[in-house]
Amino acid sequence: MKKKILPILLIILIITGCNKLEKSYIGEESTIEISTSNDVTLSLKDETLTDTGATIILTNNSSKKEYSYSTPYTIEIKKDGKWRVINVNLDFTVPLYHLKPGEKEEIELNWENTYGKLKTGTYRIVKGIDYEYQKDKTKTLYLTTEFNIDSN
Repeated sequence: MKKKILPILLIILIITGCNKLEKSYIGEESTIEISTSNDVTLSLKDETLTDTGATIILTNNSSKKEYSYSTPYTIEIKKDGKWRVINVNLDFTVPLYHLKPGEKEEIELNWENTYGKLKTGTYRIVKGIDYEYQKDKTKTLYLTTEFNIDSN
């Protein structure tokens, strides 16, 4: 009898542990204020999305503003109609790039080492981009692009 109960208890512990891991992976509701400006946009390059990465396109539609950005980005997941932070340890180098008026930059992202392979769901990439609004004073705009992962 004890031999039959032990495997059942082990399976219950594994299932319970996996559920806790999934819940801890998805964090609090996102509080980032997303920019609605059309001066600069973020989009996904066609045919590049996988469950481990994508190519994003930053486009400066402004005729006057120059923007600056670095490599950090985050991925959020939509759960119960709300955007939620995905809890991972992020590690980026922080070089500074410039996006001049009318320019467009393609940026290849590979999130497998930080976010792993994304499961089926609706996600968005959040990227900060800065601009100088007064001499030596900058503001950060947060841009997003949404996407779906369908794991078959």
